[in-house]
Amino acid sequence: MLFTASTFLSVTTEMLPTGLLTAMSRDLHASEARVGILVTGYALMVALFAAPLGRATARIRRRVLFTGALAGYAASNVLMAVATVYPVAAVARLTGGLTHGLFWAMLAGYIARMVDPARLGRAMTLVFTGGTLAILLGVPAGTALGVAVGWRMAFVVLAAVSLLLVLLGWRILPDLPGADGADELSLLQVLRTPAVTVVVLTTAVTMLGFFSFFTYISPFLLHAGVSEQGLSPVLLGYGVAGAVGLFVTGLLIDKRPRVAMLGGAVLLTGALALMAVGRGSVPLAVIGACLAGMALNSQALGVQAATLRAAPAGATDTASALNASAFNIGIGGGALAGGLVLDSFGVAALPLVAAVLTGIGLVGVAAGRRNGFPATVPL
Repeated sequence: MLFTASTFLSVTTEMLPTGLLTAMSRDLHASEARVGILVTGYALMVALFAAPLGRATARIRRRVLFTGALAGYAASNVLMAVATVYPVAAVARLTGGLTHGLFWAMLAGYIARMVDPARLGRAMTLVFTGGTLAILLGVPAGTALGVAVGWRMAFVVLAAVSLLLVLLGWRILPDLPGADGADELSLLQVLRTPAVTVVVLTTAVTMLGFFSFFTYISPFLLHAGVSEQGLSPVLLGYGVAGAVGLFVTGLLIDKRPRVAMLGGAVLLTGALALMAVGRGSVPLAVIGACLAGMALNSQALGVQAATLRAAPAGATDTASALNASAFNIGIGGGALAGGLVLDSFGVAALPLVAAVLTGIGLVGVAAGRRNGFPATVPL
């Protein structure tokens, strides 16, 4: 549960500014677009530094590193809460992005060393539930708190939760050693492992496709005919469907991982294609969005489990860090690509372009029977 709470904190910290753009813009004397860059810059820091940070900290004891990352979230959120000008807020978010990269670079490997390999998928399902709950509850609750008593208080609460988790983590987590250096592989050596290459590239292109659409889901839904009042229920349905996808994948990922990954990849591409051909139809837009949410969570869990299983011996942290970088390259690159599509071809073209990209990811899963996405869990 501590890991679940930590991922809840992590994702809420990353996404909270999206719900507080207007208030933050006013107090920081910056446009909403500039405040929005605080989210993009956060993801960019993760994309650039998750793998190098994971490598640089490989020999540090895991409990020290984990609680240190949580302390980094606390520092970032405190700095954000006291920021009165945009540059200070930018430093706070860049600090948070570095922390986020370190957190996700080491998290999966730490968990993998604590559980039976045959139950790794279920363990990761519980941990990923924190991220799903952050989208469903954490960001809306933080937004409501920010509206009621000021956006700074929302970050103060996150900082307090971070410190509480630091204390709990130090008290209850096992103090596992870091890498001893004897069998350490470089980032490039791990990335050149065929199975890791397949999984990391599949992650990057799938997330690139999905986030080229999802970043602009609100204007797409409005264009399809959903009212402004209807956006929140649709996005709630998206989140609930994501939780269902996570649960179903958790049941399959330890016994039939290839079925789980192929099913999720087909569903994701199919959902985007449904919205592409059914543009202008509210029912198809809503159904497609919910199915995409279900599939996305399935894919996120699936590629994380596949990364850990594809990693060479002793290199789970490095492989996990590479996958974290690929994930955030997809998020940032998807937002950029989607923006270009939006400006050039209009909002209706977004799901078609996204479906093409996730379709390439589907090919990666299908081609990875021997390397990356096997039918059974390697013993």
